[in-house]
Amino acid sequence: MNEPESTRAGLIAVIFTICIWTGFILVTRYGGKGILTGWDVAALRFGVGALVALIFLPRVTLPPYKVILLFSLFGGVGYAIAVYLAFRMAPAAHAAVLLPGALPFATAVIAWLWLRQIPSPAQRIALMLVFIGITLTAADTLAHGEHLTGMQIFGDLLFLCGSSLWAVFTLLLRRYPMPPLTAAVSTTLGSAILYLPIWWLFLPSTLDQAPLAEIAMQAIYQGVLVVFVAMMLYTFAVRCLGGQTVALMMAIVPGVAALAAVPVLGEPISLLTLAGLGAVTMGAVIGARVSAVK
Repeated sequence: MNEPESTRAGLIAVIFTICIWTGFILVTRYGGKGILTGWDVAALRFGVGALVALIFLPRVTLPPYKVILLFSLFGGVGYAIAVYLAFRMAPAAHAAVLLPGALPFATAVIAWLWLRQIPSPAQRIALMLVFIGITLTAADTLAHGEHLTGMQIFGDLLFLCGSSLWAVFTLLLRRYPMPPLTAAVSTTLGSAILYLPIWWLFLPSTLDQAPLAEIAMQAIYQGVLVVFVAMMLYTFAVRCLGGQTVALMMAIVPGVAALAAVPVLGEPISLLTLAGLGAVTMGAVIGARVSAVK
């Protein structure tokens, strides 16, 4: 496809990825209050995802083992463990800000240090708007954080760790370009091989105690929509738009998640949060326009 068509297709892929990631925050936080441990949710993510990946395995040519290992460590096991453990300690609002919200900064810093990619002036403006939005949202969180605990702070640090790991994965996708299906199959199967034996032999599990409905919800959303469908869409978007642009657009997720949390989780939105979400959204739109005019 030509460049304008590629850009449009990349934007559509990002929009669908944003929807899935928004649901991921809500569904995973809901699961964090349930019976399943974070280790169990990660096992469902990679176990079910691997079953789906095996269906498509004959259609792909796997990359070298080194690339599979890198994808699995950063975009698979490392990210999942950090995030699922964090959801047991910190609320969905923290995740919305610190996962996709911090992603543009982590991606920009790592791209600068590792690949010597300096953000353009327009991208710097977008990053500044996103930073303002994150600061306003975080200020609102802290203003209502009378009951903030050490565990919540540790959870927030894990969210930031997860965002940094995903930023590295984003840049790896750009460094080792491949079809989206290949990236999804490689990352999912590699993560399953690395993680599932360790989970089965050593990690605590409440899988046998959890209701079937809870298991099914996490298995389908995490193992199919998040680890496979969203992975393919995200990989395709990075190929079309570039890693830093996609990371900027994903900053829309905090706003969408906060709005969805009102009817789903009963969490109200303050004026300070609305202002922050508006700034983040403006930054993401500018990031998208930067790609559109290339």
